[in-house]
Amino acid sequence: MHKILVIDDDPISRKLMSRTLSSAGFECLLSPTAENGLAAASKERPDLVLMDVNLPDGDGIDLCRKVKAQPALRHIPILLLTGEAVSIECRTAGLEAGADDYMIKTIGTKELLSRVRRILDDGKKPTKPL
Repeated sequence: MHKILVIDDDPISRKLMSRTLSSAGFECLLSPTAENGLAAASKERPDLVLMDVNLPDGDGIDLCRKVKAQPALRHIPILLLTGEAVSIECRTAGLEAGADDYMIKTIGTKELLSRVRRILDDGKKPTKPL
C-alpha cells in the first residue's frame, strides 16, 4: 500500500483528499502546516506528497525546495495543489522547485487519482542507462 502525505491547511480539503485516497487503497497521512509536513515527510518517508501551495506558515513551492534539498527525501514525488488559478510563472516555479505535477484543486476525484497513480507508477519504472 502506498503512503501519501497530504499537506493542506484547509480541513475540508484534507478530509476530501483523505477520503478519496483511502477509498482507492492508499494510506493517508495528514498535515496542516509546512513545518508539520516537513517533519512528517522526514519521519514517515511517504511514497508521494500532495502539497498545497498556500500554507499558513510558508509557501508550498519553498517547502518543495526544502524537501528536494534533503538527500533522504529528494526521491519523493511531489504534487503541488492550489485552490486558485495561477499564472504560468507560478506553475513553472513549482515545477522548477522539483514538483512532479501541479494541479488546481477543483479537479475531480478521477483526475486526482489518475495523476497520483501515474506519478507512483513512473517511480517504479527502471531508468534506462544512457
